[in-house]
Amino acid sequence: MADEVDVAIVGGGPAGAALAIRLATLGYATAVLERRPWPEWHACGVFSSPRTRARLIDLGFTASEVASLNRPISALTLRTAGGVTCRLEYRHGHACGFDRVRLDAVLLDAARHAGADVRTGVVVRSVLLDAGQGHRRLRVSPVTIAGDRGRTEAPHELGARVVVGADGGSSVVARAAGVHRVRAWFRRMGVTFHRVDPSAATEGTPMEGSFFFGRGWYVGIAPVPGALVNVGMVLPYGQARHDPLAFADMALANVATSEGWHASPNADRPAIAGRLEHHAARVAGEGWLLVGDAIGFVDPLSGEGLQRALVSSELAAEHVARMLRGDASAAADYDRHVKHRFAGKNVLSWMLQLFLWQPAAFDYALRRLAARPELRDELTLVLTDQQRASTALSPAFLARLMRP
Repeated sequence: MADEVDVAIVGGGPAGAALAIRLATLGYATAVLERRPWPEWHACGVFSSPRTRARLIDLGFTASEVASLNRPISALTLRTAGGVTCRLEYRHGHACGFDRVRLDAVLLDAARHAGADVRTGVVVRSVLLDAGQGHRRLRVSPVTIAGDRGRTEAPHELGARVVVGADGGSSVVARAAGVHRVRAWFRRMGVTFHRVDPSAATEGTPMEGSFFFGRGWYVGIAPVPGALVNVGMVLPYGQARHDPLAFADMALANVATSEGWHASPNADRPAIAGRLEHHAARVAGEGWLLVGDAIGFVDPLSGEGLQRALVSSELAAEHVARMLRGDASAAADYDRHVKHRFAGKNVLSWMLQLFLWQPAAFDYALRRLAARPELRDELTLVLTDQQRASTALSPAFLARLMRP
């Protein structure tokens, strides 16, 4: 790895890899520093907007390559512990259930092909954002891998003109900038894994997903390639933190379904996300910025993780280029644009959480939604980022939803 680069991106997930593709294509010396030695299953989102396909194609992938990475999802059925059911249909483009291990791998490969210096199996121990002369310093060391005796790489420093935090809620860049915020308003944690689906349709054929809402928890089921379903569970942190897998087993046992995946074995180990909610006071400053989940996250119910990763990386590429050209207003502009772009969806996430805390109100709203197809269509477009979130937040929409 070169000792000095234009841009150092901490994190090689979809946001970091997509940004590296764009910056390397523009000719900037870009390094990606990824903790995992190789792509593997971890706690992350697989469900995404229909627009995610187009954004991947915009990064240089063919339509057939994108199709091989995701299972089209034609509808989503919502069920509550109170027995209320509502079905959301994706009439304006099917949603996506991604194979995240393969998606992460092909994005990193594309970054390498574009000319980025992708380093896996390394951890960024610290970031110094004020190193003088317009440079930042990152202290990097190899990840210890059990049974790997061949690596002799010593900890070293890397210099960069711009540092990007694409490393999620515990972003080392956000912490170095002093903007990381942890709030305990909803206190949720996540458990996610895959199960074999004996009734899976042939690859590429649209299938349906579902959500099951319990008392203080919910389970999302998304079909993905490989005859699998992704099981994503959001659990109350206070009750589940001592033994999240036992709580997850209890919650899954209460899911009322006869579908074959429910009795099938796990296809991989469950991955745990300790606390889901986090925030950043700012998402950019002099010589640094954040992308993807590092800019803030509330809850996966709105299904926008991958979409947010790709949108923020596109915005970041433009503003990083401005930073490198010496534009002093680039950081403030990026901070403003990102907050404006995601403000409505953030508020919608808060509103959905408030409904979940009031099961009777949630059941009532879901009954009204089930009986009003025009409102279902509008909300489906909002949840898949095909219509502004302000639509579902307007007093007129809420009045139409809640009236008897």
